Amino acid sequence: MRYRIHPLYKKLLLLVIVIGPFFWLVFTEDGQWRTDTVLLSLLGRVELNLALERLHPELTEEALRGLYPDLDLDCGALANPLGNRVCAARIGTFNGIPADRLTLFFDRDRLNAVKVNYRRNYHERLVRSFHRRIGAPQGSDSARDDGEAATHTWRVDHGVVAMRAGQLGREEEAAVLWLSRAAPGLGPAF
Repeated sequence: MRYRIHPLYKKLLLLVIVIGPFFWLVFTEDGQWRTDTVLLSLLGRVELNLALERLHPELTEEALRGLYPDLDLDCGALANPLGNRVCAARIGTFNGIPADRLTLFFDRDRLNAVKVNYRRNYHERLVRSFHRRIGAPQGSDSARDDGEAATHTWRVDHGVVAMRAGQLGREEEAAVLWLSRAAPGLGPAF
């Protein structure tokens, strides 16, 4: 006996084989994340794997350049509330999350703060990754009485990690911060 497969079935199967992966890459969160990370890598953007919870103020610019030689840090003197020197670099991913920029703030050659700007559509994914790595945030509330945006804060060994809680508004910056305990305004309470 000879079995024949109906031509319509063959065409539908081929259509699913061709469209299925495309649909997954374009219309699902996981597919978009994978597409973005691969494209950023192909474009030559730097992959930054940085454990914010392990940073400490004794890190110097020279030490960070040694740890991350692929980063093209652009540094200069700039007086600001977090120090007297700022370094910035374009990045492709931050711990596997598509990102745009890394900014380092130094005060007298000591790391005082780190700011990572990431792609806003990966905000919840980044929050989940911090929950897995650091645990539940110590400071987190859904709204504040003064109308300011609520933040997640995690106390870590040498400072605090902070980022926006909840959904990001259109005008809100998608960024995560690490602030050293030595940073102005942070005291022994952190």
